[in-house]
Amino acid sequence: MTFLKRFYNNFLEIFAVLTFLALILLTFFQVSSRYVFQAPITFSEEMGRFLFIWMSFLGAAIAMKHDKHIRLDVFHGKIRPALRHLFDVSVFLLILCFSVLVCAQGLKLSAATTRQIAPVSRIPMAYMYLIIPISAFFMGCYAARHLILRLRQLLQIRREQ
Repeated sequence: MTFLKRFYNNFLEIFAVLTFLALILLTFFQVSSRYVFQAPITFSEEMGRFLFIWMSFLGAAIAMKHDKHIRLDVFHGKIRPALRHLFDVSVFLLILCFSVLVCAQGLKLSAATTRQIAPVSRIPMAYMYLIIPISAFFMGCYAARHLILRLRQLLQIRREQ
């Protein structure tokens, strides 16, 4: 049971590492086939681009999971804890709303590109664009988790005052 729990908790990280490993192997085979065997793999550059985009979006969701997204910390450490948690609540609420919007629009985009085919690999572009709603879904879930945590901390600070 602990294996399944760890797999569930680290699914995005595992998937991102596998994507990165596939990107490294694909790039290695591309370079070696081009310079050693003088016969380049035709689809490797396009697939590498797709894997890099998927890895980037997965990385954004992982950063959100660990609360390591980009933020300006100029004032964050200089304000009272209650005000800081209130600020964090508003930020996570905005992120949650934005994630819902991006997820909905990403699903529309993915559905609209089901007939568009990648030129070299012949993969439907819907698979390429599917990472947008997937990443937004996970980012929204993690933003909701951080929002609830910050609200609890804010309520605890209010009770102590």
